[in-house]
Amino acid sequence: MSSDFQYTELQGGTKFSFIQGVIFLLLTSSLFVINPVVLAGPSTLRIIVSTFSPYYSPQLVQMKVGTAVSWENPTSDLHSITHDGCKSGEFCAFDSGPLGPNGTFTVQQLAPGSYPYYCIFHPVMQGTLLVIETETASET
Repeated sequence: MSSDFQYTELQGGTKFSFIQGVIFLLLTSSLFVINPVVLAGPSTLRIIVSTFSPYYSPQLVQMKVGTAVSWENPTSDLHSITHDGCKSGEFCAFDSGPLGPNGTFTVQQLAPGSYPYYCIFHPVMQGTLLVIETETASET
């Protein structure tokens, strides 16, 4: 009985079929996009809310002062975009309150600093905004 699959033999005698190669490529390529960093200048940055990891996409954003940020919730679930300072009783930079399906929440401007945030309904959902003042913004 002959096999219809063609195998490629790698050094050391390991054999891979085309399908195994495609599956391997798909699985390993996702490792490079799990925590993207987006550089944003003055304008509006979009962050998409999801029901699966990384939950906020992009999850980590470095942006310049003057950039507006909008979170969009295309899911059928209730979420929030709540600055960590709101739960600790410190300075609360932003809190969307309940953000329903197809809802949008926008923050017009933030002072320089680090702004970790989360969803009050699903605390595992977390993201961070890094707001910088100078032209030296770059991907980290």
